[in-house]
Amino acid sequence: MPKSLQRFPSEAFSGNNVTSASALPPAFPVRPPKRTSKLSEPALLGIIIGACVVGFVVIAAFIILCCYDKGGEDGGLPVKSQKKEVALKKTVSESGQDKNKIVFFEGCSLAFDLEDLLRASAEVLGKGTFGTTYKAALEDATTVVVKRLKEVTVGKREFEQLMEVVGRIRHENVAALRAYYYSKEEKLMVYDYFEQGSVSAILHGKRAEGRTHLDWDTRLRIAIGAARGIAHIHTQHGGKLVHGNVKASNIFLNPNGFGCVSDIGLATLMSPIPSPALRSSGYRAPELTDCRKAAHASDVYSFGVLLLELLTGKSPIHTVGGEEVVHLVRWVNSVVREEWTAEVFDVELLRYPNIEEEMVEMLQLGLACVVRIPEQRPKMPHVVTMLEEIRRVNTGNRSSTESRSGVSTPTIIAAEMASSSVPQ
Repeated sequence: MPKSLQRFPSEAFSGNNVTSASALPPAFPVRPPKRTSKLSEPALLGIIIGACVVGFVVIAAFIILCCYDKGGEDGGLPVKSQKKEVALKKTVSESGQDKNKIVFFEGCSLAFDLEDLLRASAEVLGKGTFGTTYKAALEDATTVVVKRLKEVTVGKREFEQLMEVVGRIRHENVAALRAYYYSKEEKLMVYDYFEQGSVSAILHGKRAEGRTHLDWDTRLRIAIGAARGIAHIHTQHGGKLVHGNVKASNIFLNPNGFGCVSDIGLATLMSPIPSPALRSSGYRAPELTDCRKAAHASDVYSFGVLLLELLTGKSPIHTVGGEEVVHLVRWVNSVVREEWTAEVFDVELLRYPNIEEEMVEMLQLGLACVVRIPEQRPKMPHVVTMLEEIRRVNTGNRSSTESRSGVSTPTIIAAEMASSSVPQ
């Protein structure tokens, strides 16, 4: 028997077990491959990697959504609602509250703690060069102004030293600093609230919003009061204190209707490089390249711009025809040189009789304050004297000018300007 057949038992060929040749198993049977559910390694690896990627995306999306919800509730800058109210809690970090209490100055009748301030609702009054200002209504019906400073570059000790100097100032033409708060995250200053708002808001507010017209006497009192306040500031801290940011939005009306100066000395706390807002404000003296080095003379320049603003009713930087940008100081100088002085004054002032001499004298003083050479500018005490003299003498002599009522206002002003030199 061939060896190839010896592998199978003989019973395969006997009796009923005989099968046809075609049914016999082959000499070398080959097992059919077993079907398996196992995937190849590359496919399995691809599935694992894909699952990891999908899982990572889901987790990342979940984290982002959580952060977004948290930020909308507790973080970020305050957003004004339709009622223009926000919670100061959104702006003031609550970390370190026990170590950083609100510091009140002597004579302050206010009584609240940081928790009260955090619970207060607040209206955003404006965003200025050095921070955002809020009107805060406390639960005991007390209303204060809270200024939240930004980009403070000095340390705690230097900050507190300035606050102590400013907090001791008590003058009817200087807005009193009532309290301050310092932490690593937040620096706050608390002032009294002035119901009438800033001079800038009163002078440039829209008529549709019920803007109050400033008559000549009011403008003169604003100028006198602000000058007195700045002159007093210049005597503080051994004559070293400088306001550093004199402008209409930092001046308010005190109960007697005179100007009252706020936001003192903040320039020394900020970056030495003037911000774009400060550089383009129109109040900055041309020699001032480092806002921390503001001097009495630079305050005089800024005050001179304020005088021109009160006289013209125009902002220090304004546009003509919606495109051309006009610098108030340059414009006034150019108009005066062309002997069109009457075109300088706010048309709202032309309704008041017999004030031409006063306006001309204030214009001369304003132009003297904004000369380019700092040493040629008058000192603030002299400015105060000049303004008080304008109000005292000309108010008493207004009746004597009635005889000149037949002469047109432009003719009177031109004659007054021609009779005296105007600094250029």
